[in-house]
Amino acid sequence: MRFRDIMSWNRIIDGCARIGNVSEARNSFNSMPFPNIVLWNTLLALYVHVKGYADCLSLLDSTLQEEEIKPNRATLVSAFTACANTGDLNKGHLVYSYMKDNDIEADMLLSTALLTMYAKCGTMDLARKVFDQVPDRSVVSWHAMIMGYGLLGHGEKAPEMFLEIEKRGPMPNDATFVSILSACTHSGMVLEGRWCFNLMSRVYNIQPKVEHYGFMVHLLAWAGLAKDSGELIEEVPIEARSSLWDALLSACRTHSHMELGEMVAKRSIELEPTDVGSYVLLSNMYAAEGNWDAVENVRMMMKAKGLQKEVGSSLIQLGGVESTESAKMACPIREV
Repeated sequence: MRFRDIMSWNRIIDGCARIGNVSEARNSFNSMPFPNIVLWNTLLALYVHVKGYADCLSLLDSTLQEEEIKPNRATLVSAFTACANTGDLNKGHLVYSYMKDNDIEADMLLSTALLTMYAKCGTMDLARKVFDQVPDRSVVSWHAMIMGYGLLGHGEKAPEMFLEIEKRGPMPNDATFVSILSACTHSGMVLEGRWCFNLMSRVYNIQPKVEHYGFMVHLLAWAGLAKDSGELIEEVPIEARSSLWDALLSACRTHSHMELGEMVAKRSIELEPTDVGSYVLLSNMYAAEGNWDAVENVRMMMKAKGLQKEVGSSLIQLGGVESTESAKMACPIREV
């Protein structure tokens, strides 16, 4: 009878997990007198799936306190993933110590979760050590290494890793090029970024997606190549262009490309006439040039369309109670 009860609870909690109902899954879990490791792992994985990483780590602490429960590889995969996304390297070290102390042998999935945790926490020496010890590396392992190097400003290693992939790794896919372009963008590597972007379509027949265009637009724009960035945006499907035009407009303002900035702003406004951000950036560009007549024209244009800059707000605590304070009047369009 108890076996049937456990199977029933497993089905209930697994069903909640499949539809992403965290609260019902947790209530069912708490109602069960003797949850087994399968149930613990299901709930841990669910928290990771819905990005409830802090809840995952809290539940992990409870798991480790249960004498009758023995965490396994699936438990540790969720734990390392949560540590990676919270940047909690100390907790990651504790989980790794548990893994070693209890002789839990890492398979490809667990090794990938471990090296991803090290990479996202900025300890690339440890990530590389794990990476080198994995005999059959998954494409996710390669991506984690490339992204990690890029985030730490070692973007020059991204093309090196890509050449390794071509020699002895899995077939590169669109996510591979997202990782490489991300690394190039973080490190301002324009030539390498262009090389990878062209290689993707010409050699591997992978059609660029919005993510690929996004990194290239940022890379070119923030390198001062705003015109090239604008030409690239014209290749992007119309429905996905708005956010890229905004990124280019911001870069034009930073690099004082006034003439191009005006063109970009007008194009962005054409695509999203109710997006206040484009008007504000254009107004700030005019203000930086001291062109107050143009600032006033933008203000009148917004007024005619019934638009205004969103009121700023901040969250504060008063006597332990959260309170939102916001300005009482619409903010004027003026650079601060």
